[in-house]
Order: sequence, then structure tokens, then C-alpha cells
Amino acid sequence: MNRYIGSSVERYDIGTKVAGSRKYPQDFNMEGQLYAKVVWSEYAHARLLSIDTKAAEQAPGVIAVFTYKDVPVNEYGIYLMDQRVLAQDKVYSVG
Repeated sequence: MNRYIGSSVERYDIGTKVAGSRKYPQDFNMEGQLYAKVVWSEYAHARLLSIDTKAAEQAPGVIAVFTYKDVPVNEYGIYLMDQRVLAQDKVYSVG
């Protein structure tokens, strides 16, 4: 039998989490840091015929605009690589 099943495990990080002083990756700022904005679909089960990024590319402060064509691997999954990271030909849900 495993010695961890049915027993308490000591949490070394709980004090800083409870106190609110724990640092997470989003708490750090770095010189030259960039931010990303994801554009979510307003429609469910919609076919994606084209993506026009011109207006976004010309917006002030925009460094880059990415679509599925810009990523080397657009699929992920635990057992099968069957879930798309960025919409490609169909949008499955709102948001």
C-alpha cells in the first residue's frame, strides 16, 4: 500500500498562500515585457472562412498578431493531438 494514500501531506507553501504573499508568475514584471490579448468568438458552431488581421496589426502598440498559420503545432491533447489551440476552419463555441 502507498504510504501517502489516507495520510496528510505537509504543505510547505500554504503559509505564504494564506497570507497573500505568495508570488506567482503573473506577479513579476520584466523589462520589455509584452502582453497578449485573445479574441474570442461571438458565434458557436461557425465556419471560419477567413481571418483579416490588418486592423489589429495597425493598432497602436501592437507588436504581432498570431493566427493558426503562425504556430508550428496547433493541436494538443493528453492522449490524442485532437484539440486546436487557435481556431482554424471551425469555431465550436462562444468564447
